[in-house]
Amino acid sequence: IVLIVFGLIIVITRTSAAENSSGTASSAFLGKLLVVPMDGSHWVGVKALAQEMGRRGHRVTVVIPEVSIRMGPGKHYETVTYPVPYDKAYVDSVMASHIDVIKKTAQSFTEKIKNRFAQIQKITSLIHTGAESLLFNDSLISHLAQQGFDAVLTDPMVPTGSLVAWKLGLPTINLLRGIPCFMDVKSAGCPSPPSYVPRFFTGYTDKMSFKERTVNTLVALLEPLMCRLLYWHFDNIAYQFLGEEVGIAEVLSESAIWLMSIHTSLDYPVLKFTHTRTHTITSEKVFFAVLIVSCH
Repeated sequence: IVLIVFGLIIVITRTSAAENSSGTASSAFLGKLLVVPMDGSHWVGVKALAQEMGRRGHRVTVVIPEVSIRMGPGKHYETVTYPVPYDKAYVDSVMASHIDVIKKTAQSFTEKIKNRFAQIQKITSLIHTGAESLLFNDSLISHLAQQGFDAVLTDPMVPTGSLVAWKLGLPTINLLRGIPCFMDVKSAGCPSPPSYVPRFFTGYTDKMSFKERTVNTLVALLEPLMCRLLYWHFDNIAYQFLGEEVGIAEVLSESAIWLMSIHTSLDYPVLKFTHTRTHTITSEKVFFAVLIVSCH
């Protein structure tokens, strides 16, 4: 059993002059958290946090599509659903074909590339359609804006939640394993020297030979192009949804907290020093306290 411990940091400010002079804050503070999760295996960690925060008395609202792979209601959080232009049968067919492509081994190199590219197109189309169904649902966005949420918890691999947070003027708490093109590392302001930090898909560890470091550096130089290919459609969505010239990289760079779901037996050592940010939510309370959630 792998034990993954997530720390959700909530900053609580003093709400009165008396509290300011005494240097204390109410221990009974209950916040409102909006959760915009990513489907599939990414949902597991986010659900654990949502459940635990709800169990501790915070009001947690999870926004999910009417049709999904794994997402659903829970005991300690509320769910808000939105319609999507596809049904469960279509989602199941996309996932079944994805598994089939992975299992096929008796293929030529060109066939493998062609099939995997076609499958990636299907999955990204599904993701983009789901994101647009939420972001351009004016009545739902208006409803969320009126709820007085204090922060947004999301997985930035699919930056729908980050865009919602930007729109509503809320701080973002990211929970993720990583983004293939290292956009998370760059957005968080973390050092990531290619001579030490191995890139995705290389299969290297933090102990590399000179040749491996050279290859790793070349892969690192291609990361901006990879990010552009991965998120160009979301950049267009961001412009349409926010009504301003802003891309996904800039949106993610304004995140308040990055929670990395990593384990020493699965991941290589990596530098994770970041700069700190200060977010003001209202003049009366800016928010959030430390919660520890253990997921088995």
